Amino acid sequence: MAKPVGYFSLSHDNTLIKDMCETWGEDLSQMSETDIFWLIGRICHDLWLTTDANDPPSDEVEEVVNRLHELKRWERIALIKALMQEA
Repeated sequence: MAKPVGYFSLSHDNTLIKDMCETWGEDLSQMSETDIFWLIGRICHDLWLTTDANDPPSDEVEEVVNRLHELKRWERIALIKALMQEA
């Protein structure tokens, strides 16, 4: 079951969060899968570009990217969830 945005310490005090909840529901469950993945990608790209670290991606992580085709769709989604624990 999807959790409401408040569970993740997001608040309607932020206008963007409030607008998103009005559009897609308090738990964002009305957002399409396409929109979810596109938004996740854009947020991650923005975070990567604005990080303070100037380190390029490691060779090991580049290899993972080159091998993502080895994972089933559900495994890629699970990997995103696992990686988010470390972010």
